[in-house]
Amino acid sequence: MLISLLIFCSYHHPPGNRFLYFAGIAKVVLKKGKTQLFKYGSPMVYSGAVDRIIGRPPPKTGEVVLVADGAEIPIGWGLYNSASMFCVRLMQLEEEASRDPTCALNMERLLEHRINAATDLRRQLGLPSINTNAYRLVNSEGDRLSGLIVDVFGDVAVVASSAAWVEKYKLEIEAFINKVDGIRHINWRPSVDMLKEEGLDLLQLKHTPVAPLPQVEVKENGIIYAISLTGQKTGFYADQRENRQFIATIAEGKRVLDICCYSGGFSLNAARGGAVSVTGIDSSMPALELAEKNVVLNGLESERVTFLKQDASDFMKKAAARNETWDIVILDPPKLAPRKEVS
Repeated sequence: MLISLLIFCSYHHPPGNRFLYFAGIAKVVLKKGKTQLFKYGSPMVYSGAVDRIIGRPPPKTGEVVLVADGAEIPIGWGLYNSASMFCVRLMQLEEEASRDPTCALNMERLLEHRINAATDLRRQLGLPSINTNAYRLVNSEGDRLSGLIVDVFGDVAVVASSAAWVEKYKLEIEAFINKVDGIRHINWRPSVDMLKEEGLDLLQLKHTPVAPLPQVEVKENGIIYAISLTGQKTGFYADQRENRQFIATIAEGKRVLDICCYSGGFSLNAARGGAVSVTGIDSSMPALELAEKNVVLNGLESERVTFLKQDASDFMKKAAARNETWDIVILDPPKLAPRKEVS
């Protein structure tokens, strides 16, 4: 077992700084002045923060490495990537490994621990519940699994993979998610553009073909949503639950404009909250078809909720030209800043 090969090294560490590490493991040494950022919790070790890498042969993408300060004293360990601008994703700090060495340098054990912790936290928050069975189970850096997002829609878990290490540990991740109560299906959705930046050729990834699932219907704060599992991101923006609910609390008697409305999440909450009129704008017809279906599912008056297929910028320019106003304007656009082109 891996744990039996760990060596407890303290002879060159200052008092109180003891770290378990694997003999022969590569060490990523940070530049002076860069250590505190990562000790304070940032998991993304960018290449500009690295002074040198100690180890021959050099580490390969997906391999475990130590991260050390300028004096070569380890501050934690993570997973290396030779192609990404984030050359290490920190997984565990030195003091954590010292308190509980059971997960030290063992990614499979750490994955199980972090997914279980994320599940327990959602249960403490009352998720899922009678009124909400759509929620984010794993929130990447928020649950200290940078690059991994898992959204739950009823009995379906949708995994959004945006890091090379996530693809490497795909089978382990699926196994741990399958242990979560109520999960019957897993839909794996690699983020093509981001994984290219991680140095992965998706044509070489071995994804087992699965029969496509139909649309699923879920509840969030008592509102019913039809979700397309082939839609944007995971199919639904589960991280906006509180914001959608907030709109419902301020919409009564208001005219509401929802720009880039997707499947109508904010629009439905505004209508449920008593808005006198709601206009949703989106350039995607499949998204608008979902939005209109969601209006029907919730028994809302179609005269009060209108969806238009238009470019957001064009719509706003024309609305400004005719001096049209609304009481509440919601703008939740897709990413506007271009990413670095990857060949």
